[in-house]
Amino acid sequence: MRIASEYIHQLRAAATVEDLYPLVQKAIELEHATIPPYLCGYFTLKIGSNEDAGQIIRSVVIEEMLHFSLASNLLLALGGSPQIDTPDFVPKYPGELPFKIGDHLEVHLRKCSIAQVQDVFMAIEKPDAVIDIPTATAGRMNLAAIDVPDEFATIGLFYEFLAQKIREIDASTPITWHTDKQNVASQWFTDPDEMFLIDSTDAAVKAIGVIVDQGEGTHTDPFDTDGVPAHYYRFEEIVRGRRLIPKPGAVPPYEFGGLPVYLDTAQVWDMDDDPAIAKYAAGTVSHRMATQFSYSYTRALNALHLAFNGEKAQIDHAMGVMYELRLLAQQVLATPAVYADGSSNDAGKGTGLSFEYVEVNE
Repeated sequence: MRIASEYIHQLRAAATVEDLYPLVQKAIELEHATIPPYLCGYFTLKIGSNEDAGQIIRSVVIEEMLHFSLASNLLLALGGSPQIDTPDFVPKYPGELPFKIGDHLEVHLRKCSIAQVQDVFMAIEKPDAVIDIPTATAGRMNLAAIDVPDEFATIGLFYEFLAQKIREIDASTPITWHTDKQNVASQWFTDPDEMFLIDSTDAAVKAIGVIVDQGEGTHTDPFDTDGVPAHYYRFEEIVRGRRLIPKPGAVPPYEFGGLPVYLDTAQVWDMDDDPAIAKYAAGTVSHRMATQFSYSYTRALNALHLAFNGEKAQIDHAMGVMYELRLLAQQVLATPAVYADGSSNDAGKGTGLSFEYVEVNE
């Protein structure tokens, strides 16, 4: 992911852990902001169909939830408090993601399609260098020697600088690590190498490494350390229609030559691009269903805020609501859209999934 270079410069200028708070908060917002468009893609797949594509999208969503949790725990570890339950936390779609991702990439909420996966999902996850033929690299990057571009850098570089800055601050003024409010949620994130207490600089750097490794892979390998394709290449499996597999001895030593990945567009709910509650006529079932969906989504955010601010048991409630959202989404999408502007719905589109912050379910 490419981000505005101003955030790299802010990291370079940071002198205390408190200077890192707004930047780590922004990372939390970014990890969350990818979830609504991905969920729109996943939820518009009719249940019982498109299982391969659905498994790919769902696996990325789960890892984005892990990254969101790791970033939240990192802010807690440094002494800050994640702010999750506010309207400003929710991005406006269509629009830019936090950090001005992707050279002002405009992210849309749309039904699942090859175009949406390629133009939006892959654009969000695009690494700084898409791998064609791996090239050898050695040792850690020399961050002091890196010339940050005037306008855009990468999210991977941001995380590299964040890890380096934490090392620098800890070396000059030892960081007091706070573990009491961190939420490792082992019932949801079962791999101890992916979710753990951040109680030292080494643990903080390890958490950052998990986020980068799963999201971007490395400069020489499209697979993460568990042998699973990084997010960009996982989405590319849907576009190419085949699984990415190793191919030892070949150049490059992998190919999209595994099992087929089908996307049956006839089994995708038809939904307007970039739906919004206000788009649907007040007093109609369409408007009520759109409102209920966003209200349930807001309940999940509120529970997550509590879960990462001392009420750890709220993580179960948050995850439960997230799982319920898929069933609710099917009901919303099956409800014929009735538009507030009086326009006809001759195409038979369903009410859309807007992911808005709604405090009251009217």
